[in-house]
Amino acid sequence: MLKKLWSKPLTQWVFKTSYYLAILIGLLWLYGINGTGGNAPFIYNEF
Repeated sequence: MLKKLWSKPLTQWVFKTSYYLAILIGLLWLYGINGTGGNAPFIYNEF
């Protein structure tokens, strides 16, 4: 049954879109909200 459901293009499109959207949201959260992005001090300020 699962193989039959996966053979439909709409199912594959929904799954792949959700998968890549989750990755994108995860990366935005990691580098945006978490403060790892542009808010970190520059490491070579003392040189």
